[in-house]
Amino acid sequence: METLYLERLEDLSLLVHDDLIEYALISDGLLHVGIPGGRSAKPLVQGILSCPPEILSRLCIYLVDERLSGETNFSTLLDVGLKEAFASGLLKPEQLVVPQREKPLMGNDGKLSLLYLGVGEDGHIASLFPSSYPLLDEQGKEGIALVDNSPKPPAQRITVTYRGFRTWAKQAKIRLLFLGESKREALLRFLLGKEGASSLPCRFFVLEGFTVTVVTDLKGIPK
Repeated sequence: METLYLERLEDLSLLVHDDLIEYALISDGLLHVGIPGGRSAKPLVQGILSCPPEILSRLCIYLVDERLSGETNFSTLLDVGLKEAFASGLLKPEQLVVPQREKPLMGNDGKLSLLYLGVGEDGHIASLFPSSYPLLDEQGKEGIALVDNSPKPPAQRITVTYRGFRTWAKQAKIRLLFLGESKREALLRFLLGKEGASSLPCRFFVLEGFTVTVVTDLKGIPK
């Protein structure tokens, strides 16, 4: 497991740009990229949009969870750059996939190349909060689930499940984003390695043997 340190949040855009350039050079066809909403949405979208048109035309972007009330993650992505990209023709609206209840995010044969996941203060990823494992691994076959009791508002959300990540992201390069001082405790717990996915959902990827990189702007974290 690798750790990448960012001097500032904006450097995440450069990382995304470089990741996409690298994958475009080593693979043909479409580039499937999973992203979250939240604090990291702006630099992620800016990194995507900094790529040349020939790469943007090959992108399929998948939102890994969605809020069902209030400000949605979809609207956040629009506000931080996708609305202008759609209007200008730089990207097409159908290149962004938003999770829907009882509908797979992508077919079982579809595979993500890159997956960026913001990690919350409690170690959650997407809308998979502590105590959601193994329930949201065993529930349903679509890899998508309704969360109707989220400890973080809004209460109702749609999320990719552990099963979904196992199906679609097992071959992906995964970037776990621990950004901001409020994520320090979660990162220390993650690196300590004493917890499972039930108490610290982000540990799921390490325990299941995914290719994981920790990305953080926190200083003084032990290597």
